[in-house]
Amino acid sequence: MPRFHIHTFGCQMNRYDSERVRGLLLNEGWSPASSPEETDLLVINTCSVREKPLEKVFSFSGRFMKRAEEGTLLIFIMGCVAQQLGRVILERAPYISGVFGPGCEAAIPAAAAHGVFPVLRIDPSRLTEKEIFPPDYEHLWHGAHSAFVTVMHGCSNYCSYCIVPFVRGHEVSRQTGDILTEIETLVARGIREVTLLGQNVNSYRDPATGLDFAGLLYRVAAMQGLDRVRFVTSHPRDFTPPLARTFARIPTLMPYLHLPAQSGSDRILGLMERGYTVDEYLARLETVRSFCPDISLSSDFIVGFPGETEEDFAGTLDLVRRARYDTLFAFVYSARPGTKAASFPETLSPDKKLDRLHRLLTTQRALMASIRDRFVGRVVRVLIEEESPSGGTMMGRSEHNQIVHVVGSGKSDLGRIVAVSVKDRLENTLRGIRVGSVS
Repeated sequence: MPRFHIHTFGCQMNRYDSERVRGLLLNEGWSPASSPEETDLLVINTCSVREKPLEKVFSFSGRFMKRAEEGTLLIFIMGCVAQQLGRVILERAPYISGVFGPGCEAAIPAAAAHGVFPVLRIDPSRLTEKEIFPPDYEHLWHGAHSAFVTVMHGCSNYCSYCIVPFVRGHEVSRQTGDILTEIETLVARGIREVTLLGQNVNSYRDPATGLDFAGLLYRVAAMQGLDRVRFVTSHPRDFTPPLARTFARIPTLMPYLHLPAQSGSDRILGLMERGYTVDEYLARLETVRSFCPDISLSSDFIVGFPGETEEDFAGTLDLVRRARYDTLFAFVYSARPGTKAASFPETLSPDKKLDRLHRLLTTQRALMASIRDRFVGRVVRVLIEEESPSGGTMMGRSEHNQIVHVVGSGKSDLGRIVAVSVKDRLENTLRGIRVGSVS
C-alpha cells in the first residue's frame, strides 16, 4: 500500500486544506506515513504571506532531493506558494514532481497514481468556485477532539502588502447547510470544539440566503453535542456590534478574539489600505469588551512597513499598551511580489526592522505578565487534547484559548473538558491542578 505524508506551513486554513487532502488520499487507498523519511509521496502545503515561510519550502523539500531524483519519492507542492510561483517552482527545484494551487488539490491522488511528471495545476478560475474540495467528510479529523471548518475562502480587501487575494482569490462563502452538515459529521465522530475559518471570516454571507456571520454563529451554536465554538480571522473593518454581541448571547462561543491591527499609526494604516483608524480599531475592542469584559484578545502587527517612521512605530507601541493583548504575533515587513506595497521604496535597513520587532515583543512580554496573571487562582475549563511535551502532565486549551498544562490529569481525560485550578503563569502557558471533571 503506497504511503503519504503531508507537511504543512502557515495558517489554520492550510491545516484544514491538508486534512482534506489527507482524506482524498485515504479514499484512494493510500496510508499515512509517520514521517517524511518513510513515505512514497510527500505533499508540502505552503504559505507565501511572508518571505521566511516561502524559503522554508525549498529548504525543507531539498532535504529529500536525492530520493526524488532517484525516483523513490514524489514531492508535490500545494497551497499559496504553488499558486504564486507556479512553473518557477519546477525551474528552481526540478526534483519537484507536481505543483497544485488552491482549488486544484483534488487532482493530487490521481496525479500521484497515474500522472506524467512534472504536473502543474494552477487554474485561477478554481479560486472562485463555491467549494474548493468535494463534500466528503469521511476521513476528517479522526482521533481529534477539536477541528477546523472553513466557512469561506479568499479575500476581497486587497490590503497593499497582502498577497492572499492573488493566491486565494476573492471572497467566496460556503452555503450554511454544507457547513452544518460537516460539523454534524464531526460531532458524531467525537469532536467537541470547532473553529470556523476564513481569511476574513466576519465577511461571510451565505450565497443563497444572505445569512451573515453572526447569524451563522447562532446556527452553529444551536447544534446538539457541540461544546465549544471559536472563529478566526476577523478584519477590524468588518467587525460589527451584532457580531460582538454574540460573545454575550452564545454560551458556547469561547471568549477569545483575534483582531489583527497591523499598525498603530493612522498614516501607515492608510498606506496599508486597511480601511480603519487607530481610534476606530480601539472602539471595536471597547465594544466587544462591553459584551465580554474578560475576553482574551490577540493581534497581528507588521513592523518596518515602507515609510514607517519612529513616530509611526511609537504609535504601534502605544496601541499595544492600550489594547492589552493576551497574545501578539509580530513580523518584519517583507515585500510580496504583485502587491501594491512591493513598489513602495524601502526606507529601513534590515537591522532597524529587527530592532523595532525586538522592542515591540519586549513591550508585549512586559505587559503580558500582568494580563495573564488574572488567570492565576482561577478555575478554568480545559479541553484535554494531548500529553505535554515535557511529559508528566496533560495539556489543552482553556476557554480563553490559553494553553494549560494540567497536573493530575491522565490519558483517560483525552477529549474531556476538565476543571483546572491555575497555579502558575509560565512564559507562554499556564499550569494548574485538575480539580474536577466538567464533561
